[in-house]
Amino acid sequence: MAENRHEIRQVRVRGTVDGLVLQLPTGLPLPALLDQARSTLEGSQAFFRDAELVIDYEEREPSLEEIVALQRLLSDLGIRLRAVTSRRPEHRERLRSWGLHPLRIVERAAGPSPVLPVPPSSSPAEGGQPAQYLRRTLRSGMSVTSEGDLVIVGDVNPGAEVYAAGDVLVWGALRGTVHAGMHGNPEAIIAALRLIPTQLRIGSLVARAPDSRRALVDQPAVARVLDGSIVVEPWRSDRRS
Repeated sequence: MAENRHEIRQVRVRGTVDGLVLQLPTGLPLPALLDQARSTLEGSQAFFRDAELVIDYEEREPSLEEIVALQRLLSDLGIRLRAVTSRRPEHRERLRSWGLHPLRIVERAAGPSPVLPVPPSSSPAEGGQPAQYLRRTLRSGMSVTSEGDLVIVGDVNPGAEVYAAGDVLVWGALRGTVHAGMHGNPEAIIAALRLIPTQLRIGSLVARAPDSRRALVDQPAVARVLDGSIVVEPWRSDRRS
């Protein structure tokens, strides 16, 4: 339980279909809140510069003092404030009364990832399932969910999480946690230009990277299920199963 309380009291950034969202925890005083937000954003300042952020109060009670202070902080870091929102309807009404226009960020009903799916591309993937396409490097604390195949052009850094009902293809280095076939599909694959994951999951099977943190295969590689276990091998474009 102590671990859960610690997570609740952390400022986090996540990627959603509404863009980047800065989540504010309950029970954290304003000075600590600003310190955490600054530390989180400054750690990847080049990534966030000129970006837009939505401030999500979630269950925290909004205050004008905090919003002004956070807006000043974002401005200092070259980040634009797009909107301020909350999970609680009464808090969204309060934000509207202050002249703000809160978004309705819809959460996943269930599943391993707390974020929204990436919007589908216009082209269906093999089998009629729409492929999802994301052109962005995922930093620590960010996560992405897809109900089909997922293609990421960029790196998946340690601390980032990726979940897909179908395949996951990373045109970059995969260093975070990835779950393909998340609804129990053992036919899904995970492929990357460099496969250095914190954890791989395909269907109900789990595999962890060696403690050395070296690439599992020092060339483009694919992980798949063979004979009831996850194996990693060099990528061959002519081989799908």
